[in-house]
Parts: sequence; C-alpha cells; structure tokens
Amino acid sequence: MSTVLAGLDPDFVANASVDAIRTQYERAQRTADMWNDRARALFLLLGQREDEASASPTHGGTR
Repeated sequence: MSTVLAGLDPDFVANASVDAIRTQYERAQRTADMWNDRARALFLLLGQREDEASASPTHGGTR
C-alpha cells in the first residue's frame, strides 16, 4: 500500500466506488478548509493580542 493511502481504511481503499471516494474527498476537503479558516482567525487574533500586550507591558493576562 502506498504511503499516501496509509491513513485510509484498507477495506475502503479496496472496495470503494468512485462516487464514495469523491464524497469522502469532498467531506475531507470541507473539513480541511474549515480548520484552515479557524487557524487563520486564531493567528490573526494572536497577532492582535501580542500587539496589545507589547503596547501595554503591565498587562499580565494569559487568557
């Protein structure tokens, strides 16, 4: 089995139809897009908070 397929269920790899593979791919892509959007938002929030913290050296919050 190819290392590219290592994370997939072997039974699915052996028996899935083209439609089933496409459906699973599209679902995985939507999930990846959602997490990418969330990571981008968190990165921007982190930058904002770091800027605020550096502008206010007495701010000691960790939340």
